[in-house]
Amino acid sequence: MEKKSVSSAVIKSVVLVVLGALVILGIYLIFNRNKNVAKEEDYVLTAVDEITTTDLSKSYPADARMIVSFYAKIMQTLYKETYTEEQEDKMISVLAGIMDDELLANQSDFNKAVKNEVQERKAGDYSISTYVVQTKEPEVVKIDGSKMCNVDCLFTLRKGTTHTATYYQYVMRQDDEGKWKILGWTIKEDE
Repeated sequence: MEKKSVSSAVIKSVVLVVLGALVILGIYLIFNRNKNVAKEEDYVLTAVDEITTTDLSKSYPADARMIVSFYAKIMQTLYKETYTEEQEDKMISVLAGIMDDELLANQSDFNKAVKNEVQERKAGDYSISTYVVQTKEPEVVKIDGSKMCNVDCLFTLRKGTTHTATYYQYVMRQDDEGKWKILGWTIKEDE
């Protein structure tokens, strides 16, 4: 009988130790899980991250005004933010993705042209402080079988402490897939 009670006491002790270890492990995991979640939630995407992680094949802006707004956001980020050369190349690649094929074909080196413009603007202490895309729906017309429209955007360009507002008119054309692309732009002198 004594042998049964000793082995029974040993089994009970082992079970209690294992249960105690599981409780301690559970409490430890609960406390550490909250720390890991907090660290993940603390990371905020920067403007550069938002653009460089954009996949236009999965999430292309829905209309012509959104394309102009996206263009303005990319240019504002290129002028204002700090980024690596790899991030700059990725942002310019995304920018090229919203340009019309005809516009890109007329550029000898789109990537280099954008980089030169940005470098000159940064060296001259320029930045885009704000931009406002027209709120009304643009009038769509058909020219040579393609849907086209114009979208106005007001840019406020800062140089040092002075601000200059300039209206640009973007000529937009829908491609064969129904996506709006920037065909060109001009400064609106009459505004």
